[in-house]
Amino acid sequence: MVGDYATVFQSFADQSRPIASYIRAAQFRTVVAERTRHFVGREFVFDSVARLTTGEQFGSGYVVIRGEPGIGKTSIAASLVLRWGCVHHFNIAPENIRSPRQFLENVCAQLIVRYDLPHSAMPAEAGADAGFLSQLLGEAAERARERGTSPVVVVVDALDEAEDTGLPHSANRLFLPRALPDGVFFVVTTREEIDYRLDVDHLEDIWIRDDDPANERDVRRYIEGFVEANAEVMTARMAEWQLSPAEFVQELARFSEGNFMYLVHVLPEIAQARLSRDTVGAIQGLPRGLKGYYQRHWRDMKDEDPERFARLQRPVLCFLAIGREPVTIHQLTEWTRLTPGDLRAVIHQWREFLNEDTRTSPSRYRIYHRSFADFLDEQEDLRWYHDQIASAALLKIPAFLSGPGASGLP
Repeated sequence: MVGDYATVFQSFADQSRPIASYIRAAQFRTVVAERTRHFVGREFVFDSVARLTTGEQFGSGYVVIRGEPGIGKTSIAASLVLRWGCVHHFNIAPENIRSPRQFLENVCAQLIVRYDLPHSAMPAEAGADAGFLSQLLGEAAERARERGTSPVVVVVDALDEAEDTGLPHSANRLFLPRALPDGVFFVVTTREEIDYRLDVDHLEDIWIRDDDPANERDVRRYIEGFVEANAEVMTARMAEWQLSPAEFVQELARFSEGNFMYLVHVLPEIAQARLSRDTVGAIQGLPRGLKGYYQRHWRDMKDEDPERFARLQRPVLCFLAIGREPVTIHQLTEWTRLTPGDLRAVIHQWREFLNEDTRTSPSRYRIYHRSFADFLDEQEDLRWYHDQIASAALLKIPAFLSGPGASGLP
């Protein structure tokens, strides 16, 4: 058990270029830290993964963890990386980390470093298909058997967020190999998709369902942990609702519908009295489920100041929802024609829905969880925002500006 992503990261970082330059562990540090900070439970998932990767059921293959948005799949993937120090890759659509090349080069580089394989450079074709990956998986499996550290486990998060356009009709997403060498297992997370394009020889699904007793038990543990960590303020909130701690846990677990992302948002709002007896009445006034929470918050912000909402908040959030990578204040200024001060005010007001990447200067921003971007796509006509970004890009092209009537026509 590793238990510390700094150790995982350091094992990859202390390598000379060029192999280390392909490893994305540094980019995933924030994701791992965010998603494991208050992690509880999920032993039923870890036990199933451990059982399936021992090779008793099949000697190699895929373990696919499936569940609805917000139920904790990325947190599970991050925790597996911490527990086992696995080779890993996180597909993050809002950061545009979702291509087969990014995946193949990252995982190939990690395999070379982790298993000390005899390759000093990455072949040019490594990111074009799964040939080099399959070769390395065989070499890593052999090295693991020599060391007595079998199996080789590769964790891949959010397969559903990986690019699906432009692939050959028969290809798996990310060009994942159909067959794996003995002793090699991929643990993959994905939404409840009908077809997530994974045609392989050996596959076992692990479903995380909102009404599964084990999931419900973990939801209650998460609520109990939050109440304990914020005892003074949460005691006051529960007293306002005239609820005992046990009653509060039971009620909030019911309203969450088994979804952890709901709790990530709602519990802090209860602690800060934004959701309280004064604002929602009895506890039955809390929103139901993650989508219900998004709808209520969207409506409340709109009703608070309709003019400001329409002029500032709606466009900023919709532009962030369609961004293919984190964006700067300057980029948002170009798209929205708003002042940097107005943009920062919106970002501050919606900070719990956004992620700030401070690794670069200036900072970059994105929607925190894809489920909120999906909600905005349902709630608003995001096609108009796509068109605005395209227009802003065209206006930067000199030939476009100097064309007949500067109309953009050839």
